[in-house]
Amino acid sequence: MKTLTKVKLINWHTFSNTEFEIYKNALITGENGTGKSTILDAIQYVLTVGKCKFNKAASDIGNRTLESYIRCKTGIEGHEYVRNGDVTTYIVLEFFDEKTKDYQIIGTVIDLPSGGRLNREFFQILDSQINDVTFIEERKVLTKKEFKNTLNTNNQQGFFKDTIKEGERLFGNALGVKPKYFDLVTRALAFKAIDNVYQFIVDFLLKEDFVDIQNLRDSIKHYKVLEEKLKVSKKECDTLEEVIQFYNLYLENAFQIDILDCTKEKLYERELRSLIENSQKRYQTIEDQLNFIQQKLNQLHQDEESYQEKYHQLDQSLRENDTYNLKNDLKKECERLKKEKEDKHKGYIELLDELQQEAKLLKELRIQKAFIKVLENEEYHTETLSAHLRKVEQEIIEKTNKTEYQRSSLQLEITKNVEQYNQYQEEYTSLKENQLYYRKEIQELICLLNEQLTKHFGKSIEVKPLCEYIEVKDEKWRNALEGYLNSQRFDLIVEPEYFEYALLVYEEYKNKRGIYGVGIVDVAKLAKYGNVALKETLADQLECKNTYARWYVNMLLSKVHCVDDVTQLRNYPTAITPTCMLYKNYTARALNPRIYNKPYIGLGAIKIQLKTIEQQLETLQQEIKQQKVELEALKNTQSLLKKSNADKILYRIDLLDKYHSLEKEYQEVNERYQKLELDDSIISLQEECEAVKKQLDQTKKEKENALMKKGSLENNLEMFKEQLEQTQESYDVLHEKIIQFEMDHLELSQKADQKVIVYLKRFVKDFKAMKNEIDYQKSVSQDKARQVESQIEMKMKDYNNEYNIGFENSLKDIESYKQRFHQLKDMDIVSKEEKTRQAKLKCEESFKTSFISGLNEKIENAKKDIYELNKGLAQRDFNGETYEFCVSPTSRDDFKEYYKIIQSGKEYMANNLLSETLNESQRRIMDELFIKLSSVENDQETEKMLLEYTDYRNYLDYDIKIKYNSGDFAYFSKVNKEKSGGETQTPFYVIMAASFEQVVRNRNQNEGFGCVVIFDEAFNNMDEQRIQEMIKFYNEREIQTFIAVPPSRASTIIPYVNTRLLVIKQNQHSFVEGFRDEEL
Repeated sequence: MKTLTKVKLINWHTFSNTEFEIYKNALITGENGTGKSTILDAIQYVLTVGKCKFNKAASDIGNRTLESYIRCKTGIEGHEYVRNGDVTTYIVLEFFDEKTKDYQIIGTVIDLPSGGRLNREFFQILDSQINDVTFIEERKVLTKKEFKNTLNTNNQQGFFKDTIKEGERLFGNALGVKPKYFDLVTRALAFKAIDNVYQFIVDFLLKEDFVDIQNLRDSIKHYKVLEEKLKVSKKECDTLEEVIQFYNLYLENAFQIDILDCTKEKLYERELRSLIENSQKRYQTIEDQLNFIQQKLNQLHQDEESYQEKYHQLDQSLRENDTYNLKNDLKKECERLKKEKEDKHKGYIELLDELQQEAKLLKELRIQKAFIKVLENEEYHTETLSAHLRKVEQEIIEKTNKTEYQRSSLQLEITKNVEQYNQYQEEYTSLKENQLYYRKEIQELICLLNEQLTKHFGKSIEVKPLCEYIEVKDEKWRNALEGYLNSQRFDLIVEPEYFEYALLVYEEYKNKRGIYGVGIVDVAKLAKYGNVALKETLADQLECKNTYARWYVNMLLSKVHCVDDVTQLRNYPTAITPTCMLYKNYTARALNPRIYNKPYIGLGAIKIQLKTIEQQLETLQQEIKQQKVELEALKNTQSLLKKSNADKILYRIDLLDKYHSLEKEYQEVNERYQKLELDDSIISLQEECEAVKKQLDQTKKEKENALMKKGSLENNLEMFKEQLEQTQESYDVLHEKIIQFEMDHLELSQKADQKVIVYLKRFVKDFKAMKNEIDYQKSVSQDKARQVESQIEMKMKDYNNEYNIGFENSLKDIESYKQRFHQLKDMDIVSKEEKTRQAKLKCEESFKTSFISGLNEKIENAKKDIYELNKGLAQRDFNGETYEFCVSPTSRDDFKEYYKIIQSGKEYMANNLLSETLNESQRRIMDELFIKLSSVENDQETEKMLLEYTDYRNYLDYDIKIKYNSGDFAYFSKVNKEKSGGETQTPFYVIMAASFEQVVRNRNQNEGFGCVVIFDEAFNNMDEQRIQEMIKFYNEREIQTFIAVPPSRASTIIPYVNTRLLVIKQNQHSFVEGFRDEEL
């Protein structure tokens, strides 16, 4: 212990050159105005390194200043100061180290020039006593400069400091005390009644010890830098995404224009086909009519000649009545009929030829072999042929229906394959954009969570499946990894703070949207898997871009050992080979290739899927091409079926009967000829002549009408033939063009087919209206495409200006923008998100270690210190009362919730910020505190707030429990205004003792310290028993007391102090008489 042993005052108020010794505890007394307070202010001035306010209570000359002390202000009119001119003042304190037996001096030297400014320095002189140092030579007080020179001359080691901060450091090292000591000296001297017990205990009993959160703030600054970089990258990515979205819109417009062009072509093909079919029907109708008229004319011509000849013969016979001539005429008639039969033979042969053509068609169609055989045998019986022709006609109808069914079925298969092709194409496009294509439920839940979490938390939140956060190190193990993880590859990684809300969203929408079988990982519970052994396990075969993904992978795969051969499987509880043979639960099984044939893990999976889909697209395209060939074959069959004339032949089959009738007529005429040779009746000749005349007239009239109709039909036929040939040629060229286009553009062609159906349904066969509508829609799309292109180029320009990228502001350079977007989205942002996440975890860890643990430790230490203080007080009886300091959780609303969590959250402190032991409300409270402490602002208000939250004392409430011998007790906060002065003073001195005890720097390091406490009018309301116990209390704590009391109270305290000082004043000079009692 370093004790104050002597005090020397030179030119300090009324003390010109006074020194007095002190042995242990000291009491100083004297009448008012003698200089007690002056001495206290002098000692206080040194022990506070000049920071004190001088004692006002004892002043009889107004407020005292340092200059008034130095010049000795009297207040006498015309003689204001005792000392004028240049004055030098010394306040010197001598200390003795009881352990080392060494002396040292600390003090201050102050030069006050006449009309000048104060010049002050604090000093320490080692290994010296006051008597060893020269302050006055030849009755002259040495100036500061002279004092330093004298020390150097005498080889005395002195240290001088001219600032308070440096002085505190100098005196703190000299006395072995902490900086707070210098503040406590003033507080002890300026005693006042305890008004607010809470504030009093905070100020005096508990040491000011803020939690150091600099590491936390440094971590937060680093996190904020990373977060800002991430925001910049995300903003750039969002800007690029806008460019690409507009480009996709541009492509969609271009695609719609292509669809409209294709639709227009297909509708034009339909229009041409409709024209051809109508023209063919009309042409065939006219041709049939013409053939029929021609046949009729031929028949009429022959009938006319026959009737004319017959009439002439009958008329001549009647005129001549020559039977012989008639017989010759009949002979001639027989010859004519023979000739007519020969003329009809041509039509007869043409009909037979049509029958042969029909047979040839039927051979191509491979139907009606019986009919073909009849014709091959030349069995031209009308009835037989009619029966067969009706069968042909029926089978043609059936064949037509069947072919149409086959065509429709094949068309449906083509449509399905095209849809599959389009799906593959969509997957391919997605993969080319580095986006995996998931089944509907997974994609639906990802989109739903991204939307709902972003909306709920007010910031962009992106949820991804596990497979997007991991990469396969060695492709040898890909199938094993894909197969073992199976559906867990698609489990969604959600950051811990969002999990509970994500779960609520999933619960709400699972039935509404049919989302089942997709997992959301509760990563908050997986921290323990962060540092598990991975060597030679499947987990070691994966690189993870995300901490939470790594935890989940470690949980799933860290116990699955990798072996190269199936014979090694049984060496481990769970093991797997590269060939996907799994051993688990003492059972070996081969993983289904269906699971791992389509990989999903990492960017490598995208490359493999791209290659597979390219093959599938090629295979499917070839299959669709083959189906289209088959479809064309069916269409050709339909075309052949349409060429069948069975129904028309059946309509004209009676020509055979006519031909046969002519033969029969010939036979009848011939028979008449034979009869006329025997019959000479003239009457029969007249009747026959009139009948023939009538038939002749009728035949001429029919012939004239037929000729007129024939001319009209021939003109129409020639016109339709020319139109049909032109239309057919246009149709063939367009049809071939469309077929080739469909094979090269399956999706576009399918979309166009759908539009064709819509237009046909809407406009029926009004192809002109369809064309006008398509032209209008195309014009709208082209205008929109131009607008979008302009917007794209504007956004490109804005992007290049903002991020100083040298891309072209043109669609020609769109690939550069897309590559940059995918570089950011799939690599840079993922990497920065992980770095930011790690930085945040570091902040949270620092929050736990720097703040929460530190705060908890300081709270516990405070409780422990008060407990130790209470142990000493428990045996100390202050006139029938004992005191106990009480500590309880704060009642302040802004701190009590934090205290509850900090004090009860052992697991919270041991695990992580988002421990499952905290409910949502508690997590929210701690998050708010974390945010407050996370402020990187350096303004005064922020610093004040940080000091408040890092001061452990604010988390507690304090009181003093007063225990009586009767067993009753009371709390000081409730009764302090009702108690006597002594009762309210006792806690003050107890707390001051505890406060000074805390500022002794090296108490537990077995090194000396000096702790002097100054009290003015101390213990003035306390009885002797309390005074005795209090001084003993201070002595036990090795605190040296210097007590000033008025003479009326001196007798009460004198028995308990070692040194008694009496201040005496004569005129303007004061001096001290000292007495000491070493036996106490």
